[in-house]
Amino acid sequence: MPLSPPVAESHAQPAHWQTQVQLNLPSGAPCPVELAAAAFVRHWGVRDEHTPHARPSQDCYQLTYAMDAWQLFPPVQSDGLGKHPLWVDFIHNPRFAQTLLLREPLAKAAGLRANQRPLVIDLTAGLGRDAWALASTGCRVMAFERHPLVHFLLNDGLARARAHPKTRAIAERITLHLGDARQHEGSFIDHNNALTAPIWLLDPMFPERSKSALVKKDMRIFHHLVGEDFDADELFNWARSNPGSRWIVKRPPQAPTLNFEPPALVIESGRVRFDCYLPISVPARN
Repeated sequence: MPLSPPVAESHAQPAHWQTQVQLNLPSGAPCPVELAAAAFVRHWGVRDEHTPHARPSQDCYQLTYAMDAWQLFPPVQSDGLGKHPLWVDFIHNPRFAQTLLLREPLAKAAGLRANQRPLVIDLTAGLGRDAWALASTGCRVMAFERHPLVHFLLNDGLARARAHPKTRAIAERITLHLGDARQHEGSFIDHNNALTAPIWLLDPMFPERSKSALVKKDMRIFHHLVGEDFDADELFNWARSNPGSRWIVKRPPQAPTLNFEPPALVIESGRVRFDCYLPISVPARN
């Protein structure tokens, strides 16, 4: 699918991620795909296998276009990353076929009610799984992804979902932005209308404790490529300074809370924990 070139850089990506990725576009790719690939290479300086004297590198990720989608294959010489590509497929992946139920942990953490579908601001969209789940309930989601390559893959998945009748309605509720939400401060919230007070969602990357801690190899690729969000505390503090009805932080079960601030509500769900924060009350003056 044709994709718009990125316009802003991430503040959380590992240094020199471009050196870990090589574009490998198959011959005969549609013209819009070739244009999107050229724009991505030009903007981010990713290595292109088709430039003069370039050869596929066995220690690089291979970004290619196959099955009408952009896919990222792990390096051939990789330790535990598997052979399958990382890509975003909202159409055929069965995990996205069901609507998020209000009794499920994420919906409970968001405080969703039968007739309440607030705006959700997803500060760390990643592969878009939580954004998609919340949009499936009818919520509008403003999603931000700070890593350019992850944004590229997610944007492609959403573009294909918007073009398919089965997934169009959900995909159209998600607006994806590249970069840090703090760069857009004041441009996406009506501070004068309390009814639009959003739900803020933050799912910061945390250090991978062991390979066995990650069941899915695609998430192992994601961890390896993106790295840790070292500014999670600062991003959380910024979000808390904005109007909202609830702030949700997704964490591993044994991880400390961000800024060690105790949440108002904690919802446990298997390998993750949702820390839920409510608006800070200001003591009334005498």
